[in-house]
This record gives sequence, structure tokens and C-alpha cells, in this order.
Amino acid sequence: SLLALATAATTPGSSWSAVPRKTVPYAELKDAAKRFSRGGVSHYLTLTLDAAEALLYVGAREAVFALATGTVELKAATDCFNYVRFLQSYNSSHLYACGTYAFQPKCTYIVSAAPPRPRG
Repeated sequence: SLLALATAATTPGSSWSAVPRKTVPYAELKDAAKRFSRGGVSHYLTLTLDAAEALLYVGAREAVFALATGTVELKAATDCFNYVRFLQSYNSSHLYACGTYAFQPKCTYIVSAAPPRPRG
């Protein structure tokens, strides 16, 4: 059960907790949940949220996607190196992404899908 898993994840001596910040039962989501996928792309494993711009960046095999958080609408897509393993906001205009690149990891800066923020 989920409770047993959560309890095991926080055993004494562990340096971090694997307990989810929020758990929602599937039954509550099945009618409201939205899905995203793209043909030929798999391993949607690396996520980072830009809450200010309401964008969820998803790193997958060969791509990074920017999805609107409310609608799961695709806002932008970027080709990447093999499996994306690290994805993080760098500043207001760029993300920093790393991919496996056939066992020779490569990292790069990606222009974010968020519109430029006004200075002032």
C-alpha cells in the first residue's frame, strides 16, 4: 500500500524523504486528467516547473517539451541528446539541460518557452 511505502521511505538514517508532497488517488483524477505524448518519444522522466509562467518542462528521450500547466497544451519542443537526465531553470530566459549523449554526457542552455519578463 502507499502508506507502507511512504513509511519505509522515511526510515531513520535516510538522508532524504521520498514521500510525495501531494498524493491524489487515481479515482479522483481519471475524469479530469489530461495526457501528453508524442510519437517516437519515450521516457518522460525529468520534470521542472516554472510556476510563475505556468509551464511544466518535461525532459524525455530526445526532447524537452514545455507544456501549459492548466491545459497540457504544447508550447514548445526542443531536440536534445539521447535521454534528458537533468533539467533546471537557469535564469528568466534559459533552462540548463543535460543528456546522456551515448555515455558521453552533454549539457546545454535552452531558451525557455516563457515570454521575456519586463525589466524594471
